[in-house]
Amino acid sequence: MNTQRPVPGQMAYDPASGRTGVVQAVHSPDELLFDHQVEGRVAFLRPERGGVEWTADAATLRHPAPGSSSI
Repeated sequence: MNTQRPVPGQMAYDPASGRTGVVQAVHSPDELLFDHQVEGRVAFLRPERGGVEWTADAATLRHPAPGSSSI
Protein backbone atom coordinates (compact mmCIF):
# COMPACT_ATOMS: atom_id res chain seq x y z
CA MET A 1 0.00 0.00 0.00
CA ASN A 2 1.38 3.36 -0.99
CA THR A 3 0.48 6.66 0.74
CA GLN A 4 2.10 9.03 -1.78
CA ARG A 5 0.60 12.42 -2.59
CA PRO A 6 -2.53 11.93 -4.77
CA VAL A 7 -2.35 12.91 -8.43
CA PRO A 8 -5.39 13.70 -10.65
CA GLY A 9 -6.32 10.67 -12.75
CA GLN A 10 -4.92 8.23 -10.18
CA MET A 11 -7.05 5.58 -8.46
CA ALA A 12 -7.23 6.00 -4.69
CA TYR A 13 -8.94 4.31 -1.76
CA ASP A 14 -10.60 6.59 0.81
CA PRO A 15 -10.55 4.70 4.13
CA ALA A 16 -12.97 7.19 5.73
CA SER A 17 -15.76 6.35 3.27
CA GLY A 18 -14.61 2.84 2.31
CA ARG A 19 -14.81 3.73 -1.38
CA THR A 20 -12.34 3.69 -4.26
CA GLY A 21 -12.38 6.42 -6.88
CA VAL A 22 -10.42 8.44 -9.39
CA VAL A 23 -8.75 11.58 -8.03
CA GLN A 24 -10.19 14.58 -9.88
CA ALA A 25 -8.28 17.38 -8.14
CA VAL A 26 -6.37 18.17 -4.94
CA HIS A 27 -6.52 21.61 -3.27
CA SER A 28 -5.44 23.23 -0.04
CA PRO A 29 -8.37 24.29 2.19
CA ASP A 30 -7.45 27.95 1.57
CA GLU A 31 -8.30 27.51 -2.13
CA LEU A 32 -11.85 26.30 -1.40
CA LEU A 33 -14.93 28.41 -0.79
CA PHE A 34 -16.89 26.32 1.70
CA ASP A 35 -16.98 25.77 5.43
CA HIS A 36 -14.48 22.98 5.98
CA GLN A 37 -12.85 21.19 8.88
CA VAL A 38 -9.95 19.62 6.96
CA GLU A 39 -6.54 20.89 8.00
CA GLY A 40 -4.55 19.33 5.16
CA ARG A 41 -5.14 19.08 1.43
CA VAL A 42 -8.59 18.18 0.12
CA ALA A 43 -9.00 15.60 -2.67
CA PHE A 44 -12.02 15.42 -4.96
CA LEU A 45 -12.79 11.87 -6.14
CA ARG A 46 -15.41 10.22 -8.34
CA PRO A 47 -16.31 6.56 -8.74
CA GLU A 48 -14.41 4.90 -11.60
CA ARG A 49 -17.62 4.03 -13.44
CA GLY A 50 -19.23 7.44 -12.88
CA GLY A 51 -21.48 8.74 -10.17
CA VAL A 52 -21.45 11.39 -7.48
CA GLU A 53 -18.11 12.95 -6.51
CA TRP A 54 -17.01 13.24 -2.89
CA THR A 55 -14.25 14.96 -0.97
CA ALA A 56 -11.63 13.32 1.22
CA ASP A 57 -8.58 14.23 3.27
CA ALA A 58 -5.78 13.78 0.72
CA ALA A 59 -3.35 12.64 3.42
CA THR A 60 -5.43 9.55 4.24
CA LEU A 61 -5.87 8.24 0.69
CA ARG A 62 -4.20 4.95 -0.21
CA HIS A 63 -2.84 4.17 -3.66
CA PRO A 64 -1.86 0.96 -5.41
CA ALA A 65 1.85 0.21 -5.42
CA PRO A 66 3.51 0.71 -8.83
CA GLY A 67 2.79 -2.32 -11.01
CA SER A 68 0.01 -3.53 -8.70
CA SER A 69 -3.67 -3.64 -9.55
CA SER A 70 -4.92 -3.76 -5.93
CA ILE A 71 -5.29 -0.89 -3.52
